[in-house]
Amino acid sequence: MEHIKRQLNINLNKKGLNNVAQASYVCYIFEELKNDLLGNDIFAKAISFKGGVLKLKINNSVAASEVRLRSSLIKEKINQKIGQRAVLRIETKVTA
Repeated sequence: MEHIKRQLNINLNKKGLNNVAQASYVCYIFEELKNDLLGNDIFAKAISFKGGVLKLKINNSVAASEVRLRSSLIKEKINQKIGQRAVLRIETKVTA
C-alpha cells in the first residue's frame, strides 16, 4: 500500500499546486507556533509564503522590531517542524 503523503505530493505536483500547499502549510505552522515564539502580547499573522520568504502582518513597529530580533529562532522552529529548510527570510509589514 502506497503511503498517502507520497501520493498526495505526486498529485499536487501534477496539478501544479505543490507550492500553494507548501505556502499554506508554512503559514499554518507559524500560526501554530507563534504564541510559544512571540508570546501573547505581540499580534502577528502570517500573510504569505513564497520563494523562501515568510511575510508577517504586525500591528505596530515595536512588535515588528521584536519579531525581527527573533526571526532566526522563528525560522529555525518552523523549518524544524516541517522537516526542511523552507523559510529563508522573514519580512514584516506593520499595519494598524
